[in-house]
Amino acid sequence: MGERVAVKDLKLNETVTSFFLARNPQHRLRKTGEPFLTLLVADQTGELPAVMWEDLEGVGERIREGDLVKVHGVVGSYQGEMQLTIHRLRPAREGEAALEDFLPTTEADVTSLLAFLQETVNTFTAQPLKQLLSRILEGEGFREAFAGAPAAKGLHHAYLGGLLEHTVSVVQLCEIIAAHYGEAVDRDLLLASAILHDVGKIFELTWDRGFDYSDEGRLLGHITQGVLFVEEQILQIPDFPPPVRMELLHNILSHHGQYEWGSPRRPKTLEALILHAVENLDGKVNLFLKLAKRHPDPHREGWTIFHRSFERPLFFGEADSSKGSTRGDTGGAMSTP
Repeated sequence: MGERVAVKDLKLNETVTSFFLARNPQHRLRKTGEPFLTLLVADQTGELPAVMWEDLEGVGERIREGDLVKVHGVVGSYQGEMQLTIHRLRPAREGEAALEDFLPTTEADVTSLLAFLQETVNTFTAQPLKQLLSRILEGEGFREAFAGAPAAKGLHHAYLGGLLEHTVSVVQLCEIIAAHYGEAVDRDLLLASAILHDVGKIFELTWDRGFDYSDEGRLLGHITQGVLFVEEQILQIPDFPPPVRMELLHNILSHHGQYEWGSPRRPKTLEALILHAVENLDGKVNLFLKLAKRHPDPHREGWTIFHRSFERPLFFGEADSSKGSTRGDTGGAMSTP
């Protein structure tokens, strides 16, 4: 195995020679017409923007999404954010690096998370929903795909097992809210919707060479794919109640909440409102913790760098250590059930 320096250990003004996973490589042109290459160098600990200005001929053209590469460069700063300027770059040779060592992975116990979902379904008193969810969970290859998929390409829960971790977290939170509001909430419908709200991501995303979108994912998106998948499963169950089908599909269709956030419908039922609020909260909390852990501002202690999703930097701890930190471990947002 070749040289390895973790992304999280990179420091300003440091010269680095290491293997990384190449993400989102893009060939661009300067105003002068000269080409340059931008990409993210990544591993299990995080990712860092990188740029290569010179010596691109025959090299940059060969770098694709998900390639393992060996780079030599210097860590600098651009617009307040650390950036690696690459002087030399080449694809990793066979045997020099293993892909599984570079892809981020959930720290949760996947077996326990899957068991939690099954146990939740077992508590359903609504037999059509219990039958539907059992059918889906027991489907050939479903558990493996659902447990392996990331929840996103690059935002919240963007790691192997992230989809399962996010789903369980949403289910746990929805369970608490259903108990709080009592009979006003259809608990089984809400939890079934929580389990299935992002099921389309097993079709939208690929994770064999880093994280990317499938052709269907680009053309249809995970919400459409999820609705098509659930509808197909419902059609296999005789006499599935049409009102339950309609509300379940509505909850999946509307879980992004707003048209400008890619939601085909806005929430129009109580369960849909709760699902959107909880799903949005869990994604934002996970992203906050990721930024606090992996993208602190190198020039201002206790703050993250500016992030486009929040449109602001975020505060995660007191700058004066004598006052004590306002936030402890930023490693994860949920406990294994």
